[in-house]
Amino acid sequence: MRKVYSVTDLGPGDGGKGGFVHALACRFRPKYVVKEGGAQGSHGVRSSNGESFNFSQWGCGTFEGILTYLSERIVITPHGLINEANALQHLGIYNPWAMLYCHPNCLCASPYHQVWSQNYELSLGEHQHGTIGTGVGKAYRDYKEDPDLAISARELTDKAVIRQKLSMSREKIFALFADFDYGSLPAEDSAIFRKNMALLLDKEAFDNIVDEFYDVGIRLQFLLLEDILKFDGILISERSHGVLTDAESALKPHVSALRTLPEFSEKMYRDAGFDGKIVNLGVHRAYEIRHGAGPLPSRDDKLREKMLPGSHKDTNRWQGEVRVGAFDIRLLNYAIKSCGGAKTFDGLALSWFDQILLQRRWEFCTDYRYRGTMLSRSAEISAALLNSVEAILTSYELEPGLSSRSNDYIFDYCADILSKHIEIPLRLLSIGATERDKIFK
Repeated sequence: MRKVYSVTDLGPGDGGKGGFVHALACRFRPKYVVKEGGAQGSHGVRSSNGESFNFSQWGCGTFEGILTYLSERIVITPHGLINEANALQHLGIYNPWAMLYCHPNCLCASPYHQVWSQNYELSLGEHQHGTIGTGVGKAYRDYKEDPDLAISARELTDKAVIRQKLSMSREKIFALFADFDYGSLPAEDSAIFRKNMALLLDKEAFDNIVDEFYDVGIRLQFLLLEDILKFDGILISERSHGVLTDAESALKPHVSALRTLPEFSEKMYRDAGFDGKIVNLGVHRAYEIRHGAGPLPSRDDKLREKMLPGSHKDTNRWQGEVRVGAFDIRLLNYAIKSCGGAKTFDGLALSWFDQILLQRRWEFCTDYRYRGTMLSRSAEISAALLNSVEAILTSYELEPGLSSRSNDYIFDYCADILSKHIEIPLRLLSIGATERDKIFK
């Protein structure tokens, strides 16, 4: 294997990774798209052939016939794999399972981890941390604290092991919430909590979950990363989450259980014996977007009304409403610094610039004001602080008729503005939904 393209979301997620991974797959024809992170990711792809899908555990090169490899750095959900495979079959992909390979050590999240995730978030009341509610984070934390309960992908072929570990897991999770007064919650939350507790006691549901896990186990094709690296060609690493949700370096408590920095991806490849080039691409929207709990200093509800069309995200109980704000340079540079600085990245991939072209105005948050005073660039940033600052904005009125100019001209125009604010050079620019709308430099 000669080269790996590693794609990192430099925000809290929703940066546009799916479209860029798809475009890279179309351009470079990798052998595999390697998945890292959590199975709850929803990476939207729209192809120039009219195909459209939100990928979770299959890679965003699937439409192009590119194989997917579930690395040991992804937490999978067997139930989700079944649902996604069925959905892909309805789209005309005859046998999605034939396109999927898996590391035998992949950690599996169960519906009981989903119960744990949701009930815990409900128990926090108004002080929510934010969750997608699928249980991926809880499965990972549980594995770290109690590895004997963890189910690896290799164990999905042994029904007795599945049954034993799932039984212990649901008993543990039921005990955590058995004494919680969920009647004190709002009616809607109380109903969710009660339904989740009932699932933990449902014997028929337990048997169905065991069967689903086993069904996935006999379908998976196991392969080590070392074996993949023996092939000639290119890989693309597709990660869920974003740097601003990294378990350690991001803004607590609004973080994932997983590590999302590119250094951990690089370590996985180096440990497997890869000595080739790793091209690190940072992905970000041309504006800010965030679901659920967590700071968004440049939030602008009027901008949300302009930018939200095309995001394909619905408000739900766990991620909350979509919030939108001006492109936050302070927050972006914080994410870049968390990754080791601008030198870590070979380029920036900027998504949704077509929406900026439609507005003909590009708003940037360049600084913060805290209690009437400009916040020092050296100030230590925290979630509490960012929830209390005022965003200081700079606007660029775009050149009249810019959207009708050549792709090269639009790219250079955008790159010139960005160069005033960040040190990472622009390498990819998205001015539309499909791979044909991605400009490479």
